[in-house]
Amino acid sequence: DALRALYSLRRGPLLGSGPQQSSDDRCVSRSLFMRLPLSDCLPLMSPLVWCCRTDANDPRGFTLEPVPAVTLACWDECVLAVDQSDNLFVWSGSKMLGAAYNPMRDVCRDHLLRISRGRFPKPHLHMLKEGDSMSRRLTARLAPAHGDPPEHQVAYFPALSHLDPEQLTALRAKFSFYDPNADPSFRRWFWQIASASSTARKEGCSLCE
Repeated sequence: DALRALYSLRRGPLLGSGPQQSSDDRCVSRSLFMRLPLSDCLPLMSPLVWCCRTDANDPRGFTLEPVPAVTLACWDECVLAVDQSDNLFVWSGSKMLGAAYNPMRDVCRDHLLRISRGRFPKPHLHMLKEGDSMSRRLTARLAPAHGDPPEHQVAYFPALSHLDPEQLTALRAKFSFYDPNADPSFRRWFWQIASASSTARKEGCSLCE
């Protein structure tokens, strides 16, 4: 978990290049990171993500459970609640856009507002849906797990095994425009630095780069 938090920190807005922020915003975020309690700093490093899915066994008809902060969490059949300290996101998959799923969006919104109550500065709440250009504000904050081999994707995110092959292929295809050299996945980044055959140590690179 510590390594993944470090990976998210170096690719995120505090140290990395994305999501793009002005130099003033970046300075403010860094100042807050140094002064805020640990519970508020952790979402700044790596988003906290919950997935709301239909569940016939639950009295409400759906469940809200934590999932990894990766692009492959963006299922068609779910609503995501995402906390990144100064920004809160409710994202609806392509099959959850109808009014019938508004209660699920309400649960996600209320959950985010509850856990961020009293937080300073007050976070912005974004209501997003799949296919909307503004969804990039969320997906850019999620680790690009779609760049890993399929067996590693399922090993880290076991819930993917519940999708049939067609659903899994369609999920990966959502992120076909991807350059692994510009934004490597956690696995690719880690082995570039830490593998026995890596030359990164000779080039002066560390796990913070």
